[in-house]
Amino acid sequence: MKKKTLVLVISSLVVGLTYILPPLIIAQHLQGAEQPFVLNYNIHRDELIYMSRAREIYDGHWPPVDLHFKEQTPTVLNAFPSFIMAQTLKLFHGNPNTAYLAIIFIVPAILFLIFFWLGRYLFDSFGWAVFFAYVGILTPIALRILNFDGA
Repeated sequence: MKKKTLVLVISSLVVGLTYILPPLIIAQHLQGAEQPFVLNYNIHRDELIYMSRAREIYDGHWPPVDLHFKEQTPTVLNAFPSFIMAQTLKLFHGNPNTAYLAIIFIVPAILFLIFFWLGRYLFDSFGWAVFFAYVGILTPIALRILNFDGA
């Protein structure tokens, strides 16, 4: 394996670990104190929608329905993210904490590689592309510049 490929693989693993280590450390501490650990799924707004719909798919209801209405009709929201989450629920036998942590590990690692590819295209330099990928995935700079979150 080339040195640059090894750097990319290690960097994407570090990014994934950066996202999941805090909840894992908190869970380990709480289990040591014999207290329950409940993972908070609202880091972003999307989890509140997709987790409940993923559970619906995991329970065998396809297409997923909107749980907040009296009449349970299929929702107009995109079912693909919920389907991916339902597959991770299936992989981890319905455990939402482990499935969520797996997604939180995998998605930032993939996004890091996408940011690297974009940086490689923009800068034509490996070092600057890796720096661009780290800045893109570990900071909310795009949210601030484009005013996505009302900031």
